[in-house]
Amino acid sequence: MSSVRDPQKSREGRPAPAEVARDRGRGAGDIGGPAQRRGRRRADRALPYVLLVPSVIAIVGLLAYPLVTLLRMSFQQLGLAELIQRKTVWVGFDNYATIISDRFFWLVTARTIVFAFVSAGLTMAIGTLIALLMRRLGRGMRLLVSIGMLLAWATPVASAAVLYRWLFDSEFGVVNQLITLLTPWDFTSHAWFFDSWSAWAVILLLVVWQAVPFVALTVYAGLTSIPSEIYEAAKIDGAGAWRQFWGVTAPMIRPVLLILLTLSLIWDLKVFTQVYILTKGGPNKGTTVLNIYTYQEGFGVSRFGVAAAAAVVMVAITLAVTVWYVRNMLRLGEEL
Repeated sequence: MSSVRDPQKSREGRPAPAEVARDRGRGAGDIGGPAQRRGRRRADRALPYVLLVPSVIAIVGLLAYPLVTLLRMSFQQLGLAELIQRKTVWVGFDNYATIISDRFFWLVTARTIVFAFVSAGLTMAIGTLIALLMRRLGRGMRLLVSIGMLLAWATPVASAAVLYRWLFDSEFGVVNQLITLLTPWDFTSHAWFFDSWSAWAVILLLVVWQAVPFVALTVYAGLTSIPSEIYEAAKIDGAGAWRQFWGVTAPMIRPVLLILLTLSLIWDLKVFTQVYILTKGGPNKGTTVLNIYTYQEGFGVSRFGVAAAAAVVMVAITLAVTVWYVRNMLRLGEEL
């Protein structure tokens, strides 16, 4: 009997053109059996985690050991005598009881949190306004503004604090002379750092002045990603500048604003150099923040265990801000 030839085969026994085209259309991921494809998929899913391993090792090495050491110190009676004798005296939660029972510690903690929120809020508001202004400026003027902000941002914190100390000096400060010259008020020999409120004003000005450039340039970068057609559509609908900002700009750059606000809060909670150089926590401890309190407890009266407990509280506050940021980012991701 003669065999019946497959109509899909050619006379030479090769696959028909339709089968060849179908085989060529298969992607490279279809090569191999099901087990090989599953293995490749598992490898692709594991690759990002493998790439994160060096960063995780670096973070653990740089942060885990200091944090563990800080926690251990907070449960010890650690003064000059213990350091000289190299003796470990465990006191449990006595250091935490000491700071909890200290009314000044609670005042300093509240002052630190309020200062962080005020300075971060001012930084975000001024930085966003400057970013919106930069979008309307010409290329040349925008370049000059960017260079000026970068110079302010690149100035070392200690150098900027010394400069502000000189600018607001009671005898030779330029600020007093300018206010006396340009206003009806006589600020000759005005002592900015002899009053807590005026000292806080100078500290706040310094912190915001150095933080605004980063916020402004980052927000401006976010603004450039918004298509101009959206603003044109908003104008056609009759939206003014205020409605355009809250209806178009703010929702579009919300992740950027959230990141900047979180970073500003964390940075302002940890402010130390500006306060220490300008006032050292004075006058009459009126500008003492939590980091200054920790420094004075440790290196001022040699109560390093109490200082470690206060530092743990600072870490806990910073961690709370971080958790708030992560929750908001997850919620934002679900909305998107």
